[in-house]
Amino acid sequence: MEAKIKVTQRMLNKSIMDANKSVVAFAKEHLPVNYTDINNGERCVFKALLIDKDENITPSALRMYRRPRGDKLLSIMGLTTKAKAKAGDIVTFLPHSDDLGGFRYFLAIRVTHYE
Repeated sequence: MEAKIKVTQRMLNKSIMDANKSVVAFAKEHLPVNYTDINNGERCVFKALLIDKDENITPSALRMYRRPRGDKLLSIMGLTTKAKAKAGDIVTFLPHSDDLGGFRYFLAIRVTHYE
């Protein structure tokens, strides 16, 4: 199973994304902690690999958190700087846990540019 989010300019400006149903289901199936485990106002961070359109791979992090009122949110480290994501791009979460040169990660995040 994979999860997808279409990037908007607002997401890029605020560095925050709403977790859609596919992301919530992905976390429940593939991550050690999911949104039902995170209390309102708390967050959880998972190491990830960020894969850009040119197949460059950089270490990243997925931050999953809930606002005090319960909204399910996330942010991806390096999305704009390393992957150079822009509005209209697709971010895909892939289950891919492994160790790369001592960097233990839980998932891969691929950015597909919209042309």
